[in-house]
Amino acid sequence: MKITKKVMHYYKLTKETLEKDIDNFISDARKGVFSWDSKYGGEALKIIKQYFKFIQEKFEKKEFEECAKCYKKLILFLFDASAGRDEACFGYEDLLAKISKDFDSLIKKYFICLVKVYPCEKLANECYDYIVKLKESGFDSDKKILIEYLKKDKLYNLINMLLLKTRGMTKKDEDKHDVIYFLMEIFDELGEKEKYLDLCKRFEGVFSEKEVEYLKKEYEEDE
Repeated sequence: MKITKKVMHYYKLTKETLEKDIDNFISDARKGVFSWDSKYGGEALKIIKQYFKFIQEKFEKKEFEECAKCYKKLILFLFDASAGRDEACFGYEDLLAKISKDFDSLIKKYFICLVKVYPCEKLANECYDYIVKLKESGFDSDKKILIEYLKKDKLYNLINMLLLKTRGMTKKDEDKHDVIYFLMEIFDELGEKEKYLDLCKRFEGVFSEKEVEYLKKEYEEDE
């Protein structure tokens, strides 16, 4: 993306599509082009915010498939960059908060795009890619959109497909743990206590008995 300075900043894509422009930005960021952006005018932050504005324009035009692809590239990259898991180092203490005071609203639009565009198997893959990148981050809209937009049979089909990805889980399989935690939160939201507790049992033999009991009690404390 190129910033042209006239009376005010004007943003122009330098690649033929928004998706490719985002790819190019991420590549540059990983090469150090925007290192310690916080100390050098915040150019990267301005570009990221503009990307989300461009995606919003496409969202309003109901171009949900392109939005889903662009949201995925940008959001998952930002999860890693914000937590120091990516080569890109922007130098912000809380990158997500700097981008938007309500980052959850971006997650909401991303998940609306996902449920509108993808069939169940592809949706499960997209959700898995998202869940394993979340780590320290946590949002409400992801689960709420799945619950509100999917019919019950499709929601449970999605849950079962995600559970298949946790087969053979061990104590070291943190990504698989994260999938179980995410699904537990869905059942908590649904008020499905028995299904929540069934998921807790999947940690038996993986975590200590004390840790599993703690997870079970968390549901009771929320009631």
